Amino acid sequence: MDLTCAICLDTHLELVVLSCGHRVCRDCIQEKHLQDHCPLCHTQAMPEEERPEVQCEEKGESFGQQDGVILCDFCLQEPQPAVKTCMNCEASLCQAHLSKHNTKSPLKEHVLMEPCEAQVLAERRCRQHGRLLECYCATDSVCICMLCCIVSYHKDHKIITLEEAFDKAQGFFTETLEAVKTHEAALDHSIENLLKQEEEVKNEEGLRKDRLESLFKEMCLQLGDRKEEVLKVLSHNEEQQLSWIQTKMQKHKEEKDAASHDVQELEALRDQKDLLLFIKAFSAIQARERKPVSNCVDLKPTPPIILDKLTTDGTLRLFQEFLSDMQSLFKSPPVREYLTTSVDKKGTYAFEENPFPVSPRRLPGVYKVGALTATTPQLKSNESFSEGCHFWEVDTSNMRHWLLGIGCSRFDCYLEATSHNLCLFLDKTLITGKHYPEALKVIRVEVDCGRNRLSFYKVSVKDGNTTASLHLLEAVTIPFSYPVHAIFKIFEGSLKLL
Repeated sequence: MDLTCAICLDTHLELVVLSCGHRVCRDCIQEKHLQDHCPLCHTQAMPEEERPEVQCEEKGESFGQQDGVILCDFCLQEPQPAVKTCMNCEASLCQAHLSKHNTKSPLKEHVLMEPCEAQVLAERRCRQHGRLLECYCATDSVCICMLCCIVSYHKDHKIITLEEAFDKAQGFFTETLEAVKTHEAALDHSIENLLKQEEEVKNEEGLRKDRLESLFKEMCLQLGDRKEEVLKVLSHNEEQQLSWIQTKMQKHKEEKDAASHDVQELEALRDQKDLLLFIKAFSAIQARERKPVSNCVDLKPTPPIILDKLTTDGTLRLFQEFLSDMQSLFKSPPVREYLTTSVDKKGTYAFEENPFPVSPRRLPGVYKVGALTATTPQLKSNESFSEGCHFWEVDTSNMRHWLLGIGCSRFDCYLEATSHNLCLFLDKTLITGKHYPEALKVIRVEVDCGRNRLSFYKVSVKDGNTTASLHLLEAVTIPFSYPVHAIFKIFEGSLKLL
């Protein structure tokens, strides 16, 4: 049994055990005039029968720590700064109490450390057993107490002392430090890149928003101009109709006045008894010209604009289609690196990558296919399309008979050219066929997966420069069945993908 007083650190046979568990000799209680709290843990721990009659004067300062300085737990009236903290006693000691502490044989083996608070002391003790953490479990890489080594789930683990764990850690310390520094540098570099990306995103989104604002502003201006034009036409038409109505009305009023005058003359002529005068006057009135009165409703001019329910519904439907098409244009099409082809091994062909860059909206990758024989099977691209809008252009100037289009497991849709004739097929069904005597050099095939639309254009060059113009040859709605592939077939000559 420990018979050491927690205050004077002397051994006494008569000790008072406080309710908190600490032992204090009666001499310290009486001579030092303890307050009603334990000098170590500062809890209400003094039993009533042992409470001293004389209380210490309040100094306005609490035991423990003042202004960040750890104070001695054994100094009563004027606590001195602690120089060490005893882990076994769970107390901080000034130099004087430390000297007395170290002179006691049972206390010499206690663990001393730099002054610290109660929270730090708690971290150095096992939460399960309350004992000092004196060992290291290498299996779980955690510090444990002696009881953990004996009775807990650590008992079958590899246990070493803290000194051994420290020595091993020192062997890996430099390597670990360099690894952490390298990781820190990589994180710094990544954060720097992310900050740049963040700035780029803000700038790009700002530009996109400005372009969108400008686009919609221009659209609103053009829509407003179109509205003004239509309203102006309607106002002009209204003025014409009103002018026509007013002219007709004025003319009818004049004719009405003449008719009213004739009625008055005929009413007055009713009482004429002289036969000669009656006949002369009546003949004159009867001979006057009276044009038949037409139905003015049928004579109104035709309005320049029809705005019935059918027209407005059709206009709104077209506007919705326009909004849908515009939305699809805003979506970025999938970017593919190459357009490749696969054919039967019997086919003779060669591929040459074009070094020139291509538009991101066209099928990336440009190849030349040459010297294909009439027995060459249909070429189908390995690349397939399921969304977005895509196009590819083919130089057909060295071909007399060719087939271009798309295909999938359910159907083929293609444009076939032969002897100045163009025929559009959906599988074996002829959709359209026409004579086309003009020379075809470059053909653009365009598939819009969003609208299920396949279009073929003749590509021409304006005034010898690189600005191309498009002339629609054929367009057809395709079945909803994706993915689809680009298909080619050459019966005579050679083709080149641009």
